[in-house]
Amino acid sequence: MTTSYPEVSDAELRAQYQKPDQAQAQKILRFILYVSPVLLYVDLVVLGVGTPFLLLLALRLGAMGYTWWILRKASHAAPFSPLEQHLFYWAALILISQLLSDFLSPATYLGHFYVDAWICMVSAIVLPIRAAYVKRLILPYLLAVVLLSLRKIFPNVAHQVIVLSVLLLSAYTGKAVAATMYKFRLKLLSAEFELQRKEITDPLTGVLNRREFLRVAEAELLRHSRLAKPLSLLIFDVDGLKQINAQFGAGSADMVLVEISKRMQRATRNYDCLARYGTEEFIVLLPEAEAAIASKVAQRAVHTIAAIPIPVSGKEVRVSANVGIASLRKDDNLTAMLLRAEDDLRRVRSATPILSEVSHDMVFA
Repeated sequence: MTTSYPEVSDAELRAQYQKPDQAQAQKILRFILYVSPVLLYVDLVVLGVGTPFLLLLALRLGAMGYTWWILRKASHAAPFSPLEQHLFYWAALILISQLLSDFLSPATYLGHFYVDAWICMVSAIVLPIRAAYVKRLILPYLLAVVLLSLRKIFPNVAHQVIVLSVLLLSAYTGKAVAATMYKFRLKLLSAEFELQRKEITDPLTGVLNRREFLRVAEAELLRHSRLAKPLSLLIFDVDGLKQINAQFGAGSADMVLVEISKRMQRATRNYDCLARYGTEEFIVLLPEAEAAIASKVAQRAVHTIAAIPIPVSGKEVRVSANVGIASLRKDDNLTAMLLRAEDDLRRVRSATPILSEVSHDMVFA
């Protein structure tokens, strides 16, 4: 049985992994700084002191300076997009340096193909840049190395075929591993987002749960108090759910609750915070809403809930709800607002007749 998770966009993925990618970039840059002197020594041994070596020396020193500059830039907290651009240009400069070293080496020298195969495989895996950038780097590099192999002097044709095969397999392996890692990251982040969503939402209705609502409400109350703006909250109590379960069977009330949550989302404003507060209760936080606006929203929600019967087990059930209202006062806190809303809800309930069972007037064939 496969588990499906919500899709994650590439932008969300890159934003989530920005710090790990930045750390990965620093590791690669440091590695190249350490390896560059070794490569220069190999160039000196293969080419000897002369114009070709001096040209390559200038290019590698320039690449080392650029590496050091990017490393300093990567050590500071900054958006990753500019750093990614620099990493792309830096990688292109490193590959050009290596290609120049390959072309300047004697026709009988084949040792650089080990480095070329390693580059073709590792670049796609370790470079923390998007796949399109890696493709623009590796494909021209691979093509240039393959063309270079045609002018090299190999001991025999079989040796040349093996070198070409290793180069192609290295590039394919690097691409395959990078694609697998990318898919793994997507699935991991998608599962993490789904877990976070389940932690803050009610599993039945999909609206916020009580714990997350209290967290959001506390933050909004502090913000509104600081800015001296009005704030209100509504507590809705749905009538007759126990009777609906008793008459239509277990789970019938759940269907009603799901439909009520949808109707309340339509009745409230886009920026209001709706949550399930209890078994038969919903709560709504109304930012920048004084008592008059809260009363209008409450009346609209109550009317929307009761306006159209809800289909349940082949029947249609008309459901009603009571609402308690509380608005922010000076030096108020969330606990006090909730108590006032609950007191107001009890007052409304006491003034409303409660049916002991689902009457025939509530159910339509």
